Amino acid sequence: MAESPHGPHRTASFWVDLAVALAALCVSAASLWVALRTDRTQERLLAASVWPVLQFVTSDYVETNDPTRTRNVVRFTVTNAGVGPATLQWFDAYYRGRPIADTISFLRQCCDRSNSQFLARTKVSNYMQGRVLAARETIHFIEVPRNPSNATAYAILVNERLNVYIRTCYCSVLDECWLFDSRRIKPVSVGKECPPGERPLFQG
Repeated sequence: MAESPHGPHRTASFWVDLAVALAALCVSAASLWVALRTDRTQERLLAASVWPVLQFVTSDYVETNDPTRTRNVVRFTVTNAGVGPATLQWFDAYYRGRPIADTISFLRQCCDRSNSQFLARTKVSNYMQGRVLAARETIHFIEVPRNPSNATAYAILVNERLNVYIRTCYCSVLDECWLFDSRRIKPVSVGKECPPGERPLFQG
């Protein structure tokens, strides 16, 4: 028997097979989409679980650890308020817009105008370059207690501390990095690598 000039006849089973194949293709595409979405969600959850966030504060603090006496202390403090560690790639501190090379030169410039070194003799400072701050860890990178010999310079420091700000770039354990400027509300994401800091970097 001769074939129809319009081609082979499509049976009902052909259309059923085609429908099944298309349905399977749609299911596969949907499964792939769900898998990709799940993977991205897991990545975000992982990033959130190790997210570091730095905060800066300066304070004129009354210390009362010893119940028999109190003392005033000016502190410049960085805290990792996040839930994961922060690695400081570099750390800059500024006084009135100029980089602070070290604590002694800062105290001379801002407050110890008689060059008596009374503030510098009592200061405590910390080196910050490359430092790792654990979640919820706090570091006082400059700490100056008040005593009778430095009272005049200390009173100046109490006011001038408000003219200090910091800039630092830090990264999480997933190599996600942020640039933090304490004059701004939030840190800025800079991807996987920090830009260079301004010289001189703070040396403690």
